[in-house]
Order: sequence, then C-alpha cells, then structure tokens
Amino acid sequence: MPNQRLNTSTSWLSFIAFGLISCCLYGIGAGLRGDVGILLNPIAQQTGLPYERVSFCIAVMQLVFGASQPAFGILANRKSSRFVLVLGALLFAASLIGIRISNGFLSLFLSLSVLFGLGAGAVSFGLILTSSINFVGKSRAMTISGMLNAAAGMGSFALSPILGALVQSGGLGLAVTAMLVPILSLVPIALVVTSRDQRAKQEESAGEESFKLGPLMGEALRNRTFLLLVVGFTTCGFHMVIIESHLFSQYVSYGIDAQIASWVFSLYGVFTIFGALLSGWLSTRVAKGRLLAFYYGFRALWVLAFIFLSPKTAFFAAVFSIGLGMTGDATVSPTSGLVSREFSFSKVATLIGVLFFCHQIGAFASAWLGGTLFTATGSYTPLWLLDAVLCLIACIASAIIPEKTSPDLTTNNAPERTES
Repeated sequence: MPNQRLNTSTSWLSFIAFGLISCCLYGIGAGLRGDVGILLNPIAQQTGLPYERVSFCIAVMQLVFGASQPAFGILANRKSSRFVLVLGALLFAASLIGIRISNGFLSLFLSLSVLFGLGAGAVSFGLILTSSINFVGKSRAMTISGMLNAAAGMGSFALSPILGALVQSGGLGLAVTAMLVPILSLVPIALVVTSRDQRAKQEESAGEESFKLGPLMGEALRNRTFLLLVVGFTTCGFHMVIIESHLFSQYVSYGIDAQIASWVFSLYGVFTIFGALLSGWLSTRVAKGRLLAFYYGFRALWVLAFIFLSPKTAFFAAVFSIGLGMTGDATVSPTSGLVSREFSFSKVATLIGVLFFCHQIGAFASAWLGGTLFTATGSYTPLWLLDAVLCLIACIASAIIPEKTSPDLTTNNAPERTES
C-alpha cells in the first residue's frame, strides 16, 4: 500500500509539472494575442497610420488566427504537431520583428495580420491539447483541458502589465523586442510537450489514416452534435469580444473612474482562470451538453440583470465582471470533450480548429457591430440585448445535444457520466 501511494503521488507530481509546462506553451501565445491591443496606439504612432487602420489589421489577425487552425491541424496530422508548434513560434517571432520595422500599412498588414495570425493559429489549443493527452493519458483529458484553458487567462493577466511597462519605458521597439524572449522559448517547450506524440502514434492499434479537410468537413456537417456546437461556439466568440473590446469603455461611460474601471475589468481576466479550471473538473462529472446550456443561459440572464436591474456603480460592475469571468473560458473544456466523443482522436485538433474559426467569426461580428450600434444609439444596451438573445439560442442548442454513454477522452474506456 505505501508503494502504491508513492506511485500515485509521483504520478500526480509528474502530471502537475507537465501541466505547467504545457500551460506555458499555450499561455504565452494566447496571452500575447489577447494583449495585442496594448500595442495598438504605439503601432499607430510608429507607422503614422490612423487608429482605425491598425484596428483593422488586428481584426483581420483574429480571422487569420481562426481560419488557419483547421489547416494547421491537417498539417500536424501529415507531418507532426511538433513541426507545427515550432513553426508557429518562428512565425510569431517573425511577426514581432516585422512589427518592429513596419513603416506603412502593407508591411504592418503582413506582420500583424498575416504572420501574427498564423503564429497564433499554429500554437493553438487543439494541437497542444492532443499532444498533452498523449503525455498524461486520456483519463486526465478534461483536467489538462481545464488547465490549458486557464493558461490563456493567466498568460494575458501576466503579460498585460509587462507589455504596458515596456511600452512606457522604451516604446514599441523595446516591447516587441523583449517579447521575442518568451516567444522563442516556445521552441524547447514544444519539444517537451510533444515528446510522447510518436510513441502514442505507434501504439494506435487501428493506425488512423491522414485525411483531407473536405471529406472531414462533410463528416462534421452531418454530425448533429458538431452543428449544435457551432451554434454555441460562434455565440461564445460574439459574447467574449463584447467584453474584451467594449466593457472597459462601458464602465467608464457610467462615470466610474478610469483607473478603478481598469481594476474592475481585470477581475474578469482573473476569474476566467478559476472558471476554466472548475469547468475542466465539472466536464468529467456532468453531461457536457447540460454544462454548456447552463453557461450560455447564465450569460444571458447575467447580462440582462446587470443592464436592467443593477446600479451602475464600481461594486456592481465588479460583481458583473466576476460572473462574466467565471463563464468566460468555461465553454472550451466541455466543447472539446464533445468533439473528442464524436470523432476519432486524429481529427480532434482540426475540428476544434474549425470551431475556433467559427468563434472568431462571432468575434469579428461583435467587434464590428459594437462600434456600429454604439455610434448609432450612443448606448451599449442594443449590443448586449443581441448578445442575450444569441446566448439563449446557444443555451437551447446545447441543451438538445444528445447524450451518449460511449467512451470518450474523459475516461479510460469507461462510459461518460451523465448524471448531474
């Protein structure tokens, strides 16, 4: 018995150590992408471009990030995840160098929209998740998924003050040059995270074949669960970018001091971490469709309560931010778990990439509509009302996702638990 306890303890210590390493891989890339808005004004000053043209480059970067993930998933299936992740780190580095020397729209578009978007798309959640599962085992898939999801919030939270301080100290040049250090560190980290990929591939008894995107998409579009996930995850992107693009300005418009508003808004980022970790744990114990239905339904009711019932003070804004944060990244774990349940393991990264592309379409729509509706009405209420309606639709779509008892990545060949 003592030896068994020792082995279990060692196993968990190894799991935690590896989890932290894989979280660095995803957190640095996702954090830099999430904080790129901090560089918007410095880039505009360096290039002499108007604010809206730099904003356009960032918006296109988000689309490239989403659109490239399925392609990188297929490339990883044909080459390896290690190849794609290392390539992503190098593309990230090239983009930072390009941003540093950009002096016009075309050079900035290539560096920020194309290279940065491709780098972010290569260092993606789906690829890192599948390599991590190869390392820690399928029984811990949802736990590692929750950790990776939380890493995005932690990366953004950690890099945000660093980027701000670097910009204040030495401008854009110092900030992007310093960011080359963590970005290039992704190369050796990727080698560790993918170290068991080849062994896992050799142990696949069926020997899954490589695939093309067209037939795979045909299979996905015939799958009811996947189509319902598309509805939910597109809405998720719409909801998230309202928060990331407009919520801080909304708080200031209520008369909340800008510095206090920044701290209130930071609570959202902090609580996305807790929400993501909790969701990873819950995804192994609650039916994933029901969990998603709760998240989307809660978002709709939480938004409506704040807009129409809550006093617009710093305290209630903080409470609103905490609630938004708890469900902010929480949808990723049950969504990825359902994809893993419905499709063979080699297709998971690509199809999660497809869902992230749909997520970014929703993000692009809310970023564009947010400015348009606010300009037309002078209020954020119409945007939030549209978001609440979409969240209710996503809630219904998630609630009718069929439950299955077939094995998925959450267990070691055991039926998925569906009781709440």
